[in-house]
Amino acid sequence: MSGADYRLEDLGDHRLLTVDGQSYRTVYSERLLLMLIERKGPYRAVLYLPYRETRGRYFLEPLFRYLEARGAGALRVLEVGCSFGHMTEYLAAQATVAAVHTFDADPAFIGMTRLKVSELGLDRVRDVALFTNEETCNLPYASGAFDLVVASGVIEHLPLRTRRRQVDEYYRVLALGGHIAILDTPNRAFPLETHSVGLPFVHWLPPRLAYHYARLGRPATYGRLTYKEFMEDGSGWMNASWRECLPSSGWSGLDDVTEEAGYGWRFFRDTARSRTRLALLPAFAVAAAVLRAAGRPPSLCLPYLNLLFRRTLR
Repeated sequence: MSGADYRLEDLGDHRLLTVDGQSYRTVYSERLLLMLIERKGPYRAVLYLPYRETRGRYFLEPLFRYLEARGAGALRVLEVGCSFGHMTEYLAAQATVAAVHTFDADPAFIGMTRLKVSELGLDRVRDVALFTNEETCNLPYASGAFDLVVASGVIEHLPLRTRRRQVDEYYRVLALGGHIAILDTPNRAFPLETHSVGLPFVHWLPPRLAYHYARLGRPATYGRLTYKEFMEDGSGWMNASWRECLPSSGWSGLDDVTEEAGYGWRFFRDTARSRTRLALLPAFAVAAAVLRAAGRPPSLCLPYLNLLFRRTLR
């Protein structure tokens, strides 16, 4: 565990996690909190506590508003990469969801999500599976098994050597008429890498040059990192392209309902809160309009991809 100063108090109906004098209230159990602290350390652990609302509701509410307006019900859902289980919690609480299957390659997060299922009574969660990276290239689900596939903050972390096979699997298990939501995915086409390194153009450079640029531009984070560590699976600094969010067959059999559902440019515009983003909205609006006029997805100009596709053909 980290040597940071933290204290955990069980106050009956809630717990109080205090880190360096600042307290955070949560309904999560002491056991779950200790698992999270063990995995992420106290400072990062507190960031996860509100994630069901700040990430689950934030990213998934437009999706379910769109699906419910179209009469969706009894949805069979596959969540790709459960992490701390915050999206899992949100999915399991939706009236239109009948069953949730989820998986991850991180044993610690699998343990936390399984504990949440037990402690929080997430009865609609049918399975929380631990797969290796190679196993996610051949998922143990039948073709067309799911009405909804959700991959949030995942594709940029997939190794380039297996990324195409893994994404193809997400589409293989998607039912005819079903939807796939690819959310919170940093866009490689955007010139500023905003996901990890935080430097312009670093994700466009050859890996060895990107490594030296990161060490020079972010010495506190990358100065002592070896090249091998910089290139480890899951680092995510290369981000993901819009095309990598599609299956290898491309557009065939898919309908892009991103903007119709309130994602893409609409999501970026409607959720803008920071002064920088608000100030730049007019420039993004022009870029999105130019792309739309050229028959291209407006999402291509945005720092993050939030996409929704519907399968129309198998």
